[in-house]
Amino acid sequence: MRQPIVFVTDFGRDDAYAAALIGAAWRVDPHAVCVEGTHGIPPGDILGAAYQVKALARAFAGGAVFCAVVDPGVGTERRAIAVKVGRIRCVAPDNGLVSYLWEESAPDDRWAVRLDIAREASPTFHGRDVFAPFAAQLSSRERFDAAGDLIDDPVILTSAFAQREGMRLTGRVAVVDHFGNAITTIRDADIGGNSVRAVTWRGGETPGLVATYADIDIGLGALVGSAGHLEIAGRGVGAAAAGGPRLGDVVEVELG
Repeated sequence: MRQPIVFVTDFGRDDAYAAALIGAAWRVDPHAVCVEGTHGIPPGDILGAAYQVKALARAFAGGAVFCAVVDPGVGTERRAIAVKVGRIRCVAPDNGLVSYLWEESAPDDRWAVRLDIAREASPTFHGRDVFAPFAAQLSSRERFDAAGDLIDDPVILTSAFAQREGMRLTGRVAVVDHFGNAITTIRDADIGGNSVRAVTWRGGETPGLVATYADIDIGLGALVGSAGHLEIAGRGVGAAAAGGPRLGDVVEVELG
């Protein structure tokens, strides 16, 4: 059985770019199963895309090939890579898109290869000419180690991870989702078994954590979302509209 190809891009739906990926995959394997993870990443937002790949990988933990294309450096010397983490494989430009997949996996359960870029590939559309075809090859059970030369140093975004100083964590808003929830780079693993005394951002603060969105009474609350990241949310309103942080804003957590 073929594993599905899950696309994560900043291509939107107004142009032909997103559908061109499906066409490129079908040229390699007419029976490929293509799934739209999201084409709604803000243009060039590598950090946001890395989070969405992580969130989707949890849903497709039984096995999938991700084709992640947010590629401001398309056509430059940046590498094209594929990584394998458990039953998840991902082809992507080597610009940090695999940061969470790589860093949150055991060292003995992750592999990466450098993909060859054909000379005839368009220097402005590697999604169609490089990444989608490789994703289709992997989906149709081509051996991962046959896809390219092994590497051990994919680019990792330092901005994808919170910094800790004493009992204070500092991160930033990586994603604002469809509901207006401000999802940060601070993870439940960073909080560990500690209690949370306060979550602060410029101009705002909320005490402790709640367990669900329904537990937020008036104003804003903080909770750990389904992908394991701390969020600031409002009940029935987007976080920013209620005085919460916006995309890219710094958020701090004071641990108890």
